[in-house]
Amino acid sequence: MPKLKLQQEVLDLLESMDLLPFNSAQIKITSAYKSGQNHWLQLNRLEDSRPAIVASAIHTLKSSYEDVARCLILVPNSEIADYYLNLFNLLGKHTDLRVWTAYQGPKILDQKENIYFGADVVIATPKRLNELLNIEGFNSAAVQTLILDSADQLLKVGAISFTQRISDSIPKKQRISISVKGGKGVGAYMDRFAYPFTLATLE
Repeated sequence: MPKLKLQQEVLDLLESMDLLPFNSAQIKITSAYKSGQNHWLQLNRLEDSRPAIVASAIHTLKSSYEDVARCLILVPNSEIADYYLNLFNLLGKHTDLRVWTAYQGPKILDQKENIYFGADVVIATPKRLNELLNIEGFNSAAVQTLILDSADQLLKVGAISFTQRISDSIPKKQRISISVKGGKGVGAYMDRFAYPFTLATLE
């Protein structure tokens, strides 16, 4: 199995949380993120992808930089957003990376203020991020990596228009969609927003 190439601090924290060794799918997710290229990754257990995404983001971003987000993770609900946030807090505690969530529930103006005063990573539901875009509460100009977690859910009726608008608003940089196998609508999305891309089915 290929060696997992991440910051030693991240590896030590992953081990302390019993998240190592990474399985083959997680190693491939890490490689896909670090490549800077577009990918559609299909796997059976979406939850396996999240520690790999967070570890890769921390490894790539390293430290805070300016005030605008470089990584945007779209998620279908607040529970997954909070799970990501907790992972970033645990695995990135040796860094000064600023990570914020945005979803329905908390006051939108509080979320706008948090993000406005400095964010390296934003984890958001598509609907709330669109609301922030409407009030100039999110600057998408510096986003280097867009992650669609549970991409097939983000492309369903009721969410797809928000996801597409966000995708139109950010630079033509790296896009990674993670879905169940054969995720409905993901292929068409990648053709439109992330072509060319690599499709991989991970076991």
